[in-house]
Amino acid sequence: MANGLGRTASLTRIGLTLTPPPRRVRRFFAALALVAFAFAAGFGAHELVREAPAPVVVRTPAAPSAELAQLRQQLEQAQLGLRVAAARGQELEHQVDSLNQKLTESQDELTFFRKAREGRKH
Repeated sequence: MANGLGRTASLTRIGLTLTPPPRRVRRFFAALALVAFAFAAGFGAHELVREAPAPVVVRTPAAPSAELAQLRQQLEQAQLGLRVAAARGQELEHQVDSLNQKLTESQDELTFFRKAREGRKH
């Protein structure tokens, strides 16, 4: 048995020797407890100092106002006007192409007739 002075008592009949735990083991567990306490204190301090996350803001669309409805109608009319103008432009291009083709044919015929008439004169 230990008597507090670091000496051991032996039981001679059984052959067992009782010794106190080494001081190194006690120091190790004390250091381990100190590290765990420091970690817990640091984590707690971090949680206290940490900023709260930004709140999530969900915005619902506003109810359509009269001005918005009017603007949408104007937009639709402008888009329709653009489509009509584009269609007119394509039709005019088609007509110009057709007229150019007829002009070319007419010039070819005129050239043919002029050559034919010159051929008669000579």
